[in-house]
Amino acid sequence: MKSILLFFSIFICSLVIGQEVTIGTQVWMTKNLNLDKFRNGELIPQANTHAEWEQAKENKQPAWCYYDNDPKNGTKYGKLYNWYAVNDSRWLAPAGWHVPTDAEWTTLGKLLGRSDSGKKMKSTSGWNSYTTGGSKTCSNCNDWNAEYRRKTACHVCKDSRSVPARTVTLSGNGTNTSGFSGLPGGTRDNDGTFGNVGESGSWWGSVENFTLNAWLRYLDYYPGYVTRYGFNKQKGLSVRCLRD
Repeated sequence: MKSILLFFSIFICSLVIGQEVTIGTQVWMTKNLNLDKFRNGELIPQANTHAEWEQAKENKQPAWCYYDNDPKNGTKYGKLYNWYAVNDSRWLAPAGWHVPTDAEWTTLGKLLGRSDSGKKMKSTSGWNSYTTGGSKTCSNCNDWNAEYRRKTACHVCKDSRSVPARTVTLSGNGTNTSGFSGLPGGTRDNDGTFGNVGESGSWWGSVENFTLNAWLRYLDYYPGYVTRYGFNKQKGLSVRCLRD
């Protein structure tokens, strides 16, 4: 048995060599976790169907899946895990690594700077684009006081107080200057439905914020910093590991 566990540990270590990045005082994996076994070699149950996912939820048992149950998505985005897999005593992370605490996620955000930490963490490709514009405040009547507006009609905006603005489509990709290589792997909801691939990436933390929820970090295709949320433990999210 010891020789089997030793072989398993060596195999896992080989999976992460060359797939890590140092950010300040922390060493992160550069890919989402894609393992189907706990650290001790026991299988993590796979939940393909909605019924299997909901059963794991009802029993508060660990489970994983590929986005849309498609193994090709596993190659790109890794697996989605519920929080019961994260919190299992058999350890989800391979030896030498752990699922980051809420405080460790906060440290990463501080190291990268709050204003554009998300952009620094996102990969340079794979994120959906977004559109800005649509309307803007009318420059002709913007400075009119209420009394003058009642007496005078604006010939520019026809008293709607706004005018069409040029729409611009912008890339949702990041710069990845941190080396974190965050991808928009989407999520699996409590009822087993999938969503948000290409639009968001969500990574579990190891700390709950109350009985039903646990802390996570969230990136979306709009620019900005990393968002801290408390999500239901039954959701399926990505996992990124931090070196011990």
